[in-house]
Amino acid sequence: MKKGVIFGILWGFLAWIPYYTDHLSRLRSIIGIPAEIGLELELALKIGDAFMYSILISALFCGIIGAVIKTMKEGFKIIGFGKRKTPRRGL
Repeated sequence: MKKGVIFGILWGFLAWIPYYTDHLSRLRSIIGIPAEIGLELELALKIGDAFMYSILISALFCGIIGAVIKTMKEGFKIIGFGKRKTPRRGL
């Protein structure tokens, strides 16, 4: 999850490059998703900063994806269905 949040923060910074410069303009629709959502939130709420919104949104999104991937790697554990300490008696 920590790697996902760090990747999300970097993605949030990288999302603004196509808006300020002409670099990565071909990938603007993919890379710039957090920036677009941040701009829309600033316009809708009429408070705050779109740059900070984009960083928070991308960190949250990548953190959730990182947690899901980590859970899928480790597998699901169901508490209460562990190994029995006493052997079963045959019928």
